[in-house]
Amino acid sequence: MVQLVRGSKTILVAGVALFMLLMISACGNAGKENMSNHAAPDTPQQTGSVATKVVTDDLGREVEIPVAPQRIIAGDFASELLELGVIPVGAGDNSYKIVYTLDQMKGVERIGDPPNVEKILELEPDLILAPTVFNEIYKEQMEQISKIAPVYYLSFDQDPIYDIFTKIASLVNKEPEADAWIKGYEEEADAARTQLKQSLGKETVSIVRVEKGRLRIYLNRNFGGYMLHSGLQANAPEAVTAEIAKNPFSSAIEISLEQLHEYAADHMLLIVRNEEDDKQAMEEIEKLGLWKGLPAVKHGRVHKLETEKYYGSDIVTIRETMKEAVTMLVSGNAK
Repeated sequence: MVQLVRGSKTILVAGVALFMLLMISACGNAGKENMSNHAAPDTPQQTGSVATKVVTDDLGREVEIPVAPQRIIAGDFASELLELGVIPVGAGDNSYKIVYTLDQMKGVERIGDPPNVEKILELEPDLILAPTVFNEIYKEQMEQISKIAPVYYLSFDQDPIYDIFTKIASLVNKEPEADAWIKGYEEEADAARTQLKQSLGKETVSIVRVEKGRLRIYLNRNFGGYMLHSGLQANAPEAVTAEIAKNPFSSAIEISLEQLHEYAADHMLLIVRNEEDDKQAMEEIEKLGLWKGLPAVKHGRVHKLETEKYYGSDIVTIRETMKEAVTMLVSGNAK
């Protein structure tokens, strides 16, 4: 009888111990699931057979992306990827307008503008880079595209080198390559700034674009804006400096002909597309006394830019046009 009681106690103790082990195991697994669901940004985790991390894009969205993306589509920003040694599988139309990297785009599929959902599906991307403007103008397409692969949005309203480029480098694990590129760029920029300052002193430079029915002043982004004002750090007319202060990375403002003297500088970089309407508009402006009286016009310091070269705000365009512009301005000042 005693033995039976002892045996029953033994079974009871064993049962309780087994129950406790099961409870501990279940709690442990629940804890692991909870940790996985609330992983900190940039913390690698495993999704299926692919390691992923959570990052925050320029729309403030948390996006789970591969730690080592292999098939990237660049709705924009293809030049930045190429400079990091990464060839995208597809790219938006703007990437084919950058003359300096066009040869490197051979074999990269066009996704169109607006982006073609079927083409993107066919390319089987694991990461898509897109400018935030895509979410505004192509909202329907981007909702469909976001179901194909994670989309990381980047805003143009930030420094193209120290913000956009470094963010992309972090996404594709190429930080050392980005650091090396930036170091080389800074050395070239320092030398160019010194050369420009020695030649121009306090003389000002601005960028004017003439189109049919529109006159624009470029600020601190594309068409040489960032290159001139941030890269070369050229002196600008007060009106231009004031506009850049309102929005440090704004593209351009439209002005009237009567306002041109406020934004014109001692040296002017002129953009006129090689299209009949724009050329005709420029010819009409050149006949005006208002134009002929501008200091840059009177002293032969108006430099026409090749539209195709200066179009982009990507890092390659910035670096290459900086070299050309400083030579243009310095040689023009020597006349």
